Amino acid sequence: MSATPRPHAREVTLACAAAALLGAGCLDDPPTFAPRGQLPPFILAGQVDPPLSSIYEGPSRFDISVPFRSEDVNIDLDARLYLDLVPGASQFPADVGTVIPAGNYEELRSVNMEWTRMLRTGCHSLTLILTYVGNYEIGGLPIDDSLAARVVWWLNIGDTDGVTRMATCPGENPVDAVPSPR
Repeated sequence: MSATPRPHAREVTLACAAAALLGAGCLDDPPTFAPRGQLPPFILAGQVDPPLSSIYEGPSRFDISVPFRSEDVNIDLDARLYLDLVPGASQFPADVGTVIPAGNYEELRSVNMEWTRMLRTGCHSLTLILTYVGNYEIGGLPIDDSLAARVVWWLNIGDTDGVTRMATCPGENPVDAVPSPR
């Protein structure tokens, strides 16, 4: 007569074999990841408030909210507002600034600033530059533009009749300017 193993004995044998394999080191060590690198600020332009696609007429108070993401690697960010910033300028002092604590890319953060300075009649640009603390020259502009993000609002102050052409804005390029209809 041959002995047939009982089902209970077979289950015990399989359980013992599995326990032996687990104890023998079949599991891998946990993975290790390289440290994160710095990712410069990235502004979510479609979510900026007030929207960038309009020309604003005469706000005496201009509250802005600029959502962004960045991987800062423990370096704080510095946001600055410039009135009538001229492209290619070598020096240009900021009018308003604020420091934003370092964060990581998964966090949706926002630069919130208020512009209250009275402006003379005419066309103006208001530029926000967001970069890392220490990435500004003494003259007020970023040292390395690849580490900076910027957005521009256009303001047309006191032009209730619509006679001021946007081509007269400071920093405009006459070649790119769209002439107003006559």
